[in-house]
Amino acid sequence: MASASMHSGSVAAAFPSLIAVFGTVALADAATADETAALQEVVVTAQRREERLQDVPLAVSAFSERDLQNAKVQTLSDLDGKLPNVSLSPVGAFPFGAAFSIRGLGFADIESTFEPTVGVEINGVYLSRNVGAITDLFDVENVTVLRGPQGTLYGRNTIGGVVSFRTKRPGNEFGAEAQETLGSYGRREFRAAVEGPIDPGLLSVRISTLVKNYGGFYRNLENGNRIGADDSLAFRGTLRFTPTETFDATLILEYLHDRGDGPAQQNVSLPTQVLSTIGFAPDPNDPPYSTRSHLARPIANLDIDGATLEMNWDLGPVKLTSITGERYTKYHDLNDYTGVPVRLLDSERFETHHQFSEELRASGGKGPLKYVAGLYYMNQRFDLTGLEGGVFFGGPDVTVSEVTGQTARSYAAFGQLDYEVISRLTLTLGGRYSYDLKRFNLQPFFIPISQTFEKPFNDFSPKAAISYQWTPEVLTYVQYSRGYRAGGFNGRAGTFTAAGPYGSEHVNSYEAGIKNELFERKLTLNLAAFTSKYDDMQQSVQQVVPGTTTNQTLTLNASSAKISGVESELTVRVTRDLSLKGSAGYLDTKFDHFVADLGDGLGAIDRSNLPLTFAPRWSANLGATYAVHLPFGNLTTDVNARYKSKLYTSFSPLNAYSNVAVRAANTLLDASMALSSEDEHWRIALWGKNLADRVVINNSYPVGPLDTLRIYDPPRELGVDFGVKF
Repeated sequence: MASASMHSGSVAAAFPSLIAVFGTVALADAATADETAALQEVVVTAQRREERLQDVPLAVSAFSERDLQNAKVQTLSDLDGKLPNVSLSPVGAFPFGAAFSIRGLGFADIESTFEPTVGVEINGVYLSRNVGAITDLFDVENVTVLRGPQGTLYGRNTIGGVVSFRTKRPGNEFGAEAQETLGSYGRREFRAAVEGPIDPGLLSVRISTLVKNYGGFYRNLENGNRIGADDSLAFRGTLRFTPTETFDATLILEYLHDRGDGPAQQNVSLPTQVLSTIGFAPDPNDPPYSTRSHLARPIANLDIDGATLEMNWDLGPVKLTSITGERYTKYHDLNDYTGVPVRLLDSERFETHHQFSEELRASGGKGPLKYVAGLYYMNQRFDLTGLEGGVFFGGPDVTVSEVTGQTARSYAAFGQLDYEVISRLTLTLGGRYSYDLKRFNLQPFFIPISQTFEKPFNDFSPKAAISYQWTPEVLTYVQYSRGYRAGGFNGRAGTFTAAGPYGSEHVNSYEAGIKNELFERKLTLNLAAFTSKYDDMQQSVQQVVPGTTTNQTLTLNASSAKISGVESELTVRVTRDLSLKGSAGYLDTKFDHFVADLGDGLGAIDRSNLPLTFAPRWSANLGATYAVHLPFGNLTTDVNARYKSKLYTSFSPLNAYSNVAVRAANTLLDASMALSSEDEHWRIALWGKNLADRVVINNSYPVGPLDTLRIYDPPRELGVDFGVKF
């Protein structure tokens, strides 16, 4: 154990050192490189207007279509570890749910009454729930990640940050592309897109599709079945209307039909937990990626229908933007929450969700003043029927039901002003007022009647910043921002008195940063330091329902916390053919005050010694892309290493004395090598993920005092892509 610890610490120290070494070497090379070696300019809309990434006084990172292709990014979770202090993982037992954490602020649940901490938006439309946030990224133009609270321009439930991606828009010329992928564990995928003008200069269209088949890497040791299959079919149609030079409208229609098993859950219960004491202690000889579940296969099915309409009207002094979004989601899952051959505790969920949103924005500015102002509205509704059963409910054939539903309406008004007080010195002031009204209906297990609850929540989230452009290549900034996560009700309450409501939580964040472009923009080096104070923190706890042997998951405003950290990002164009990328992040997280009853029989005591989840002290990333120009095409090699120190994957009182929920420090290595024609009409790529075949825990979580379950991240996977483009 001592040697393992020493190795992890050495890696943590080595990554920042390696970044510095590569940067020093690159400085010398870049200084003598020719003009063609400058880095490509990146444009983002992080402040709801187009700006160069290096001109934005925020901690923001962007991935282009080429970046995503070289790194073989298929879902947002494939970006996990590629940014400082950012964790992008799926919720362990629910492959379509996002367990995203930025700067130590994370959330890992699919319950629709609970609000996320990291906002996810698709084509400018905010996703109001975690389920459906992780799906295949096909036909995507770019991904942008903002770190830190984004309450002013992005609104509630973005206290950690925002992950935003934009799909491709149609051009005015005919084009078509297709790609076939073959890979480990029966992976077979087909992606295709076609675009062209319907009426040249006025109306164009793009249609894309994805067909995916995957066998899964888990194995049920009881029946020999392979678990983790995923078969999906997706379509997207994009229609772009440009009647004048000052007006455009884009309509995007999306459809997803996904059928799969979901992950297998392995029993890793502690000796003191119920499962171990009744004869179902975990077998220490069971390998990773295995289960002994009585289920032939779990179920994870998802259907999504979505529509987005974006309209822009440039009136000169002001640009008006409207983004309308509607999304229907249907989700069905079945899981065994013991991982043993007997039906002790199964859970099955049938859920539908609908959301409609509208955002109106006005932006512009002349001379030293720039502004963005807008109004926002969202209406959402979910209905859930939950079934649970097994021996713990009275017998192997016993099944009981719970019915919940909620209607939530959100209203907001927001604005931000940027004023250049004197040359190169800009003052930013912004704010957002939010009002949320939630109406929740609950019929708990074992209770034949329902009850309705209603509660409004409101908040004002301000922002203030000062930035100074020392030279066209050097920008510094300091800022204060406030984030808001709406309160709500407990969707898994076992009694009416436990339904809530619980209150909203807030984070006040202070940040300072510097952005540098050096050596004729052949090198960028961005640094940020921050400290955040977390008040009225919403913390999920598990407690036994009074008078029963079943658990309920409740959210309490039980704590406050302080999170501080440092981040660095480096990009170097060493030569025309070689680029390097690196990042490093450091987090210091702790509860300031946390008194709560966590259902462990100790009552409401001080729990401030418990660690925050998905908050590794160190995270680092180092990558290189090397492109060789051959007589018949281009050979591009991309190599990336990601490091994270140990982290806790679930919150539980067990974390005070057990490492069962710990994901050990690890370094993962990914690589790809692609050969393409000079005109990119064809491309063949070999790729590999987790090349060292490290065993990495995705999540280990307790089911109260009953047991603890574990899910793993994928082992080594290899594949090949065959692509054509016209």
